[in-house]
Amino acid sequence: MAAKTYFITGASRGLGLEFVTQLKRAGHIVIATARKPESSEGLQTLVDNKQVYSIALDTTDVKSVEAAVEKVNEIAPNGIDPATILITLRLKVLINNAGIASDRSHTSLTTPPQALLDVFNTNVVGTVLVTQRFVPLLKKKTDRKIFTISSILGSVGLTTYAGTIAPYNVSKAAVNMYIKELSEDLKADKFTILAIHPGWVATDMGGASAPLKAPESISGMLKVFDQATAEDTGSFKDYSGKTLPW
Repeated sequence: MAAKTYFITGASRGLGLEFVTQLKRAGHIVIATARKPESSEGLQTLVDNKQVYSIALDTTDVKSVEAAVEKVNEIAPNGIDPATILITLRLKVLINNAGIASDRSHTSLTTPPQALLDVFNTNVVGTVLVTQRFVPLLKKKTDRKIFTISSILGSVGLTTYAGTIAPYNVSKAAVNMYIKELSEDLKADKFTILAIHPGWVATDMGGASAPLKAPESISGMLKVFDQATAEDTGSFKDYSGKTLPW
């Protein structure tokens, strides 16, 4: 399998860190981002500035996102000599992974406005901002792909109960709509664009009682990503490849 260059947000822990781990193991190039990448011991053990790079990125801050774009252009403007074992491909895959949850007691009737704004700022605005700024870099390659971590909690079709963490659920529904619209806007450019549900995973966000471990979730999602083509654009899938209702 040919090496690809991946750009991942929220890579300091949890699913993001596992993405970096598995992609490096598979021989891919990874540009891993986090608000404070130097504070993640797990990420720093993977960074070698040959195959894995780390960049500071606050997805909700315009200047931070623009600085990250400039940094990626420095690392791989047109590809670097393969003999250096550095970037040999232009940016090819964007994984929007950064996200936060809200207090689990927040329902549709009790959510404080600030809690809703905080979650939307990261989960929705951050995803939109990063995607907008990085699409021009992705357009330099063929077979370009954008994958965004969503959740079945954001599926209107699967919502049959009055749940908690309402800000998170509503934000993921908004993300799903954005991905659907993005897939239409970039259809002529032959992008492969998916929203994906990672499963209920035992991470800091998912909690220790979650039935799925991060390595299984990530390996499943990477298989879905690898097999996805432009014909799948505009789909919502889970980590096993099952198509989900929006």
